[in-house]
Amino acid sequence: MYRKTALRFKLNLGFVLIIAPLVLFLFYNNFIAMKVVREEVSQSTNEFLSQHVKEMDQSMEEISSYLLRLISSDSTYSNLTELAIYSQDSGEYFLTKQRILNEFNDNLSLFNKVETFFAYSVSNDDFIVNVLPYEKVQKHTNILRAFFVDSAAKVHLQRWQIFQKDGHSYLVRTVQATQNVYVGALIHVNNLLPPLSLDMKNNYESVLFGMDGTSLTAVPVSMDNISMIRSMFNNRGNNYQVFTNKTNGLNYLLVDKQFQWAPIMLVASIPERELLQKLVYFQKVIFIIPFGGIVILLFYSLFLKQVLLKPMHELIRGMRRITQGDWNVQLKGDKSKEFTFMIDAFNHMVSQIRHLKISVYEEMIKKQEAEFKHLQTQINPHFYLNSLNIIYSLSVLKKNDLVQKMTEHLADYFRFITRSHRESILLSEELGHIRNYLEIQQLRFPEKLTFSILLPDHYESCGVLPLMIQPFVENAIIHGMDKGKKGFHINIIVQADKEDSTYYVVLISDNGKGFPSDKLKQLQSGQSALGIGDQSLGIWNVQNRLRMKFGDKIDIEFSNGTENGAIVRMRIPTQLE
Repeated sequence: MYRKTALRFKLNLGFVLIIAPLVLFLFYNNFIAMKVVREEVSQSTNEFLSQHVKEMDQSMEEISSYLLRLISSDSTYSNLTELAIYSQDSGEYFLTKQRILNEFNDNLSLFNKVETFFAYSVSNDDFIVNVLPYEKVQKHTNILRAFFVDSAAKVHLQRWQIFQKDGHSYLVRTVQATQNVYVGALIHVNNLLPPLSLDMKNNYESVLFGMDGTSLTAVPVSMDNISMIRSMFNNRGNNYQVFTNKTNGLNYLLVDKQFQWAPIMLVASIPERELLQKLVYFQKVIFIIPFGGIVILLFYSLFLKQVLLKPMHELIRGMRRITQGDWNVQLKGDKSKEFTFMIDAFNHMVSQIRHLKISVYEEMIKKQEAEFKHLQTQINPHFYLNSLNIIYSLSVLKKNDLVQKMTEHLADYFRFITRSHRESILLSEELGHIRNYLEIQQLRFPEKLTFSILLPDHYESCGVLPLMIQPFVENAIIHGMDKGKKGFHINIIVQADKEDSTYYVVLISDNGKGFPSDKLKQLQSGQSALGIGDQSLGIWNVQNRLRMKFGDKIDIEFSNGTENGAIVRMRIPTQLE
């Protein structure tokens, strides 16, 4: 069982006491109110639709009766018969046609839903319609001609038929007067829609559907998902259906009524949010709930702040102080046993981490210093071996004067080496050592090797790591010089960095063979093959020493010249840290 001081017990109790009754109350009111409103509105809407559909059915029945009486009348039947007898160009045909038009005009005002009455002479392929002006005559003639010509539209003599053309839907009632003459009536389906006023206050939308689910009139925005509406009609069991429009996420109440004299269905759509306005009590509850919820949330927020948020804030503030480097953090206890345990554990861990961090940091410094010194002294034997090879080569050639000169330069070189164990030296000292090294190499290749060093005066006092440039110059002589050609030149230039004035650039280039393609890709990717005597040993040494000293601030680029030769570009901060 939970104790009263447990945080989980407090949160669960607060949630049950505050949230659960409110949710149950809202759910109950919403369910009951919506059920009552749906039943009442669906019933009243169904009565209204039934009355309207009944009137429309009665009107269509009267139209059908009129057409049957028309062909039963002796005078009218005689006129219709003469349409099939006389030629369309004859005067008798014209007079007969006028008598039929007069008959239609006399009765058209009695049927306000009818667009036009018509007679169709099959033998003359002529339609007689009683509408004006001429444009309407042509329009209705084209509609009726399409109705009779369309192979899919089989004329049915016993019922009204749906016909669609140019985006409009029509109802056509046809009666065969003679073998070659038909009479009938044309109704635009929009004339069958109910008015939008009444007691719905213009919140009422309606649409006519065919029995196959085809929409015959313009579909309102609230009923844009026709496929879902069709499936609801196929499975309807109540007087209404609730439809959710995916476009706006609103619910709508749908009520449908089927016509008796035509294969169409009238569907009415009413937004549910408008239905709620019918209930005064529910409307008041909707306004009261937000204010009550704000008051409840205010008290619950104070409760959470005291029980949960305040101790969590203290814990987060302590963690933030640790991230800022303050390891003297000690938090106070809390009344909840969970936070009391967390705070005690936090204080203990901070104390342990503080001592551990200091110890680890000191060990890392000692290890890094030892590794740095090891890398710095590692370059010396690499050069010693090459120097002895030069002296040996000169002694084999019995050039004693050059051996003496070599010895003098080598003495200066070793004098520099004895001071190279310092952490940093001046750039002028490093380049002076390079000059001394290249003069030693010139003694070996007197007519082959030339060099130039350009050092602006304001960069002479910049600090660099000892033996930072020599490995690149040494590799250029050993691996870049073509033994079969003359005129190998090394150029060393110190210049300002164009992007950042706090950096300078050391550019080492030659006119030799350049980097091999595979070696260049390896160097550009930041990888150096290691091995005793391998040409990458010196480069790897310099890269690691610079990386240990400068971190990501250092940048070394390797490339080949446009025609020949290798290029090394070193971007170095002007001030050592």
